[in-house]
Amino acid sequence: MTIKKRLFISNLLMLVIPAILGLIIVVVTMFAVMEISGTHDKIVFSLAIIIILVISAIILLTNRFLTRFVFKSIILPLDTLIYGVRQIRDGNLDYHIEYTGKDEFEGICSDFNEVAQRLLDSVNARQKDEVNCKELIAGISHDLRTPLTSIKAYVEGIETGVASTPEIQKRYLNTIKNKTLDLEHIVSQLFLFSKLDIGEFPLYLKKVDIGKELSNIVINLTEEYERKGLIITLTQNVKDIYVQADVVQLRNAVVNVLENSVKYKNREQGKMRIICETDDNYVAIKLNDNGSGVSEEALEKLFDIFYRTDPSRTNPSNGSGLGLSITAKIIEKLGGSIRAENVQEGGLTIIMMLPKYTEGKRS
Repeated sequence: MTIKKRLFISNLLMLVIPAILGLIIVVVTMFAVMEISGTHDKIVFSLAIIIILVISAIILLTNRFLTRFVFKSIILPLDTLIYGVRQIRDGNLDYHIEYTGKDEFEGICSDFNEVAQRLLDSVNARQKDEVNCKELIAGISHDLRTPLTSIKAYVEGIETGVASTPEIQKRYLNTIKNKTLDLEHIVSQLFLFSKLDIGEFPLYLKKVDIGKELSNIVINLTEEYERKGLIITLTQNVKDIYVQADVVQLRNAVVNVLENSVKYKNREQGKMRIICETDDNYVAIKLNDNGSGVSEEALEKLFDIFYRTDPSRTNPSNGSGLGLSITAKIIEKLGGSIRAENVQEGGLTIIMMLPKYTEGKRS
């Protein structure tokens, strides 16, 4: 039995049962009066019939009015919810109920919208994971095939006697060694990313003075990256500000950004300015290079696995596209966030946000 029928029957019985009892009392009373007075006047009987008809009409009208009133406040919201459920069932996950009533259905409709939004987010996340999985397979295939093809070609060159002199053979073997190191690096990066992604990579967290740690990182890396054509300067720093971090992985996060700037610098001598500043709850580490920057569309994809601004991937020496993805995972595991911005004067800024550590807890 539907809710509508139940409400109708319930409402009808609430009116009819008291009315019937009232009519019985009226009829019994009238017959008692007639017996006591000894009169059987037709007028009295007719009057009783009229009273019964009037009461019945009042009952029916009242029932109709109350039924419409109750149905309007219950059935209409139920119809709205039913329509919303059918929209979700048919795949319209963007559908949201607009309910303006101030009653119990307001909370139900709000919960419906929240569930619909979560379902939409879940579907979007699954679709993004599927896309990332396809890109991952394509990226691995390409980045592994390129050095493997070179290794195969140079090995065949040695076997067939193309490398006929010791000098050529040594050059071939050095190339094979370098390509093997490239393969090892790609596999190691992929292993690290997968461990971070599934949460099986251990982080050794401790209270870290971020200003001192950042200074140490810059001091230790400055000479190495000058040889690679990137001048690093720490232009702004903080004092006595602490975060909870894994020092080794924090250094790796910074190194990945530096490597990215080296690979894509558009001049012989690139520059990297590092700024560390803080607000009430977070520490911001900004790494700003003077390269060519990226397109606005690419900003949203820089931290996707295997994404490179070289869409054709024609330059394997520019890396596997895993570095910034690993950096993003590291910062995420440390409870922070990361984003990229183009600099108006030219260049790209990577901003890493880490929660401050206060009174034994991360704020």
